Amino acid sequence: MSRLENFIIRQGFVLVLLGLFAGPVPADEEGAENGPHTRLVEVDDLQALGQTARQAGVPILLMFASEECPYCERLEAEVLGPMVLAGDDPRRVLLRKVMLETADSLRDFQGRMVSADELARRKGVDMVPALYLLDGTGRELVPRIVGYTSPDFYPAYLDQAIDVARGLLPRGEGR
Repeated sequence: MSRLENFIIRQGFVLVLLGLFAGPVPADEEGAENGPHTRLVEVDDLQALGQTARQAGVPILLMFASEECPYCERLEAEVLGPMVLAGDDPRRVLLRKVMLETADSLRDFQGRMVSADELARRKGVDMVPALYLLDGTGRELVPRIVGYTSPDFYPAYLDQAIDVARGLLPRGEGR
């Protein structure tokens, strides 16, 4: 057996062992076709979320999504869900989403009850998925990220945007 064949066999054995001891990953049945992942929590009270963000010293990453958007589902499965599983929420950023089709109203950052459509209109959402990095008052910290095609460089760009947003928080927050 060549050294290359021996190396490949050893690496395969290590991967099998890692798979046996990795444990289950939270998944949802609806997103099973995209592999196991965690779904983002839908927000219903931005005022309370803003207070939590200020206390934790982290920005809010707010995703506007639609039920009929396959790119939204893929972004959640391929990038945002793994961020939740890695512990980024709540350590680096609070990850939440607003579903545009929801019939329920939600509390905005000023404490007023609004529809998801009204909030999206106020924020200038004209395409989904749309990611906003906000401070605890709802102010945009960095330019929004609109659209999604593949996970190639997206996680790196998003990490950079989160780092910039954290740096723009008032002194003492996000550090």
